[in-house]
Amino acid sequence: MSRNPKKPADSVSEAEETQPKIMTKPLPMILDELENYIHRVEEAVKLAQSAAKDSRAAADQAKESGERAADAARKAAEAAVAKIKEEATRREDVLDDKISEVTENLDALVDKVKQEVVALDEAFLALKNKHVEQSPFFKNK
Repeated sequence: MSRNPKKPADSVSEAEETQPKIMTKPLPMILDELENYIHRVEEAVKLAQSAAKDSRAAADQAKESGERAADAARKAAEAAVAKIKEEATRREDVLDDKISEVTENLDALVDKVKQEVVALDEAFLALKNKHVEQSPFFKNK
């Protein structure tokens, strides 16, 4: 299609197409649209600020919850360590008691063995003396 500058209808429609809105809409309508846009932006800013405030509050709550959880875990660990120490001490006491008991039994056994050895020595000496007294080989000496 070739454009003909003599056709006024085509040139008018082209001018309308390329004109900015300010040239086609009345100024009060443009100002109303601009004011509505500003209000929407202000609302969006308020919503963003509210969301930021809410996220800060949620972050603070999460931090507190984390600190409480860490404190609870620390207390639980301390309690577990204390319980293990207590159990170890109790078992150590039981072992000490058993060692003392074994030591006492061993000392009693040593005393009994010594008594038996002394009794055997006395019996051997008595037997020797009796043998020397009754032996015909020792009478001459």
